[in-house]
Amino acid sequence: MKQIKKLAKIYRVPLAAFFSDKVPHLPSLPDYRVNREKNISPTVNLAIRRAKYLSDMLYEISGKKTKIPEFPRELGPGELADRLREYLKTNPPKNTTPNAILDYYKRIVEEKLNVLVIEYPLEADDVRAFVIKGKISVIVLNESDDATVKLFSLFHELGHLLRGETGICSITMEEDTDVERYCNRFAAEFLMPEDEFRRAVEKYGKDDLKKLKRIFGVSIHAMKIRLLNLGFITREEYEEFKRSYEEMEKSKKSGGYVNWERRYKNRVGNLAIEEVSKAHKRGDISFYEAMRILDLKYKYAEKLIG
Repeated sequence: MKQIKKLAKIYRVPLAAFFSDKVPHLPSLPDYRVNREKNISPTVNLAIRRAKYLSDMLYEISGKKTKIPEFPRELGPGELADRLREYLKTNPPKNTTPNAILDYYKRIVEEKLNVLVIEYPLEADDVRAFVIKGKISVIVLNESDDATVKLFSLFHELGHLLRGETGICSITMEEDTDVERYCNRFAAEFLMPEDEFRRAVEKYGKDDLKKLKRIFGVSIHAMKIRLLNLGFITREEYEEFKRSYEEMEKSKKSGGYVNWERRYKNRVGNLAIEEVSKAHKRGDISFYEAMRILDLKYKYAEKLIG
């Protein structure tokens, strides 16, 4: 029993799983990654299990479902972005930090679409994010990515969801499949609307990328792709930037201060915290059950659940 308890802790499964006659079903997700010859890492599989569990529990305690608007399948990525922007009635903050812009859009997606958005330590260099379509759909972002990258990943995965798709993505800026190119273009069109982006570039210049970053919240690489596609820079200028950008990314150092309360909150998502808190206040679940569902330590559960 002592060894089984250790195994349960290592594999993050209930003790009862070792006494079951059947292996629990794990949803099989289509693989949209560029590097498909690599196996899915254990941490990604763990994130898939976690997302599926949260989805099932939220549906059980709330009875609510994801509400994805139906748009014509033949819409181009720009038209789809316009339709969704109109549907969501977004008004993102300007001239602020990428984290503030990311938090705003995560809240909008959760509130308007009832899609759970969580972050998880995927620990895989070839997996940026994934989406699971279900009664309550879940978008999972890579916790270690920069906020600007997470924002683009969020809308890339939302593009898949609007198309009725589920899957694992690497989300490189220059995809090799039609589906991934479509979702990239949709994310760029939504986050950097052409008219608004052109006005900003004309006002601040195509080289003031820090200013543009504070307005749109996306990565410098994503902005360079947008500048290229809209004719502000040449292919040669982009290729020169790309070489220097890749070298800069390789030299980046990881680590530093971690806000653990924020991290744990991101790992379960605002939607999950709100619905679990409501269920606890109604008396449907105990505080211990709420802690278990959200996988929170007591000190954070006290703050987040109330």
